[in-house]
Amino acid sequence: MTSTHQTEPTLSLVDASRLHGEGPQAVRALGPVSLDIFPGELVAIMGPSGSGKSTLLSLAGALDRPTEGKVLIEGRDLADLSLAELAALRRRVIGFVFQDLNLLPGLTALENVALPLELDGSPLEETRTRALEELERVGLKDLAHRFPDNLSGGEQQRVAIARAFVGPRHLLLADEPTGALDSVTGEAVMRLLKSQCARGRTVVLVTHDAAHAAWADRVLFLRDGHIVDETVAIDSTGATQHGLPGQVQQNPAQHSQPQPLSPV
Repeated sequence: MTSTHQTEPTLSLVDASRLHGEGPQAVRALGPVSLDIFPGELVAIMGPSGSGKSTLLSLAGALDRPTEGKVLIEGRDLADLSLAELAALRRRVIGFVFQDLNLLPGLTALENVALPLELDGSPLEETRTRALEELERVGLKDLAHRFPDNLSGGEQQRVAIARAFVGPRHLLLADEPTGALDSVTGEAVMRLLKSQCARGRTVVLVTHDAAHAAWADRVLFLRDGHIVDETVAIDSTGATQHGLPGQVQQNPAQHSQPQPLSPV
């Protein structure tokens, strides 16, 4: 996809495909897919079950390798990195948020957020300071010493977002992060993700909820492992919209194919 951005993409996929199995029995889960996602962007990915959304996130998060093509994070080809370097990349650059959160129940909110930094060998005092700063950004500084079971669902999700962005991390991959939340709490989480993008961070969001996708700067529609459509958020003046959720319009550069979902 062409772009007018002058900065280097945070995430790029170049003709990336993922096949499971070999020979005539091989199943193509994704691709080939090419895309660029830039600093400060919130990009939503939509599509029916089995369309390749989770496979795309796995490749983007260095959890899996493409069978063909390339995945680059900040210009670094993941194929050139060792397993140890990939693990370091996940600790220092990439954050993950999932519907089931994966918070450790025996750790406080502060300890959960600090854990990635501790695993990366940062000094204890520094990890706690940075974790507390991130909790303050998501509005949970006063609840830092509570355990997950003593937090609401929305508060737990904010802890997970703080953990995903703690330290130098600036690429967030979110797989249905609002799926288990009510509409009001889900909107609050989306507002929080959008505020992170305003700080120059990058968010890739998989969602089935069109209302949440409307917060995105771009929405990519997947079907059968391929991007079949792309919409771009606009404001009332027709300019690309980067604030509150708004309308989306089809990117005129995209090829004309039947849309897999109704426009947001």
